Parts: sequence; C-alpha cells; structure tokens
Amino acid sequence: MRDWASQNLLMHLKPVEKCWQPTDFLPDPASEGFDEQVKVLRERCKEIPDDYFLVLIGDMITEEALPTYQTMINTLNGVRDGTGASLTPWAIWTRAWAAEENGHGDLLNKYFMFLEELI
Repeated sequence: MRDWASQNLLMHLKPVEKCWQPTDFLPDPASEGFDEQVKVLRERCKEIPDDYFLVLIGDMITEEALPTYQTMINTLNGVRDGTGASLTPWAIWTRAWAAEENGHGDLLNKYFMFLEELI
C-alpha cells in the first residue's frame, strides 16, 4: 500500500504555502477596519437559525478531538509516525490531513469568538 499511497495520495497534497488559513474567510485582527468587519459579520449572521449553530458546535467538538484520531492512526502498521517527521507516504498524508482538519477547528473557533454576542 505504500507505493499506492505515494502514487495516488501524495499528488493531491497542496504545498503548505498554498493552504488556506482562517483569516482567508474571517476578519483578520491585524487588518485595517477589523472592528467594522466583525460588525458586518455579526449582522450577516443574525438570521442564522439556532439549529445551524448547534450543528457547527457539534462539528467543532469533533474537530477538537483531532489529536485523538491522529494518535490512533499513528498506531497502525505502515502508517506509524513515531517522530512526527516520518517520510513514509502514509505519515505525510496523515500529517497533512490533520493540519487541514485542524484548520477547520481553528476557523470554527474564531467564528464563534466573533459571534459570541449572538450565540
């Protein structure tokens, strides 16, 4: 499976420099006009039903468990990444997957911080 992963998985990974960040979707605290951007975001979100927020909170809880998932994956033969720097294709993919999923959790966390007055 190692050769298969090398040929079929790794080609889909983006270089780190091209990966998205939460600030690509939310106001950047370091940007000019941050307070106004947060006010606009809050205004846009006022009509979102509570059921949607409940789903997002459930998703955030799942994202927060990410270290548990990665730890479990790292115990599997052929995937094991004991140092966090293994060059095996499965270890590389697992780290990239974990980083992407971590971004989802960061985005949701910041989103909820900006909306704390509403929820």
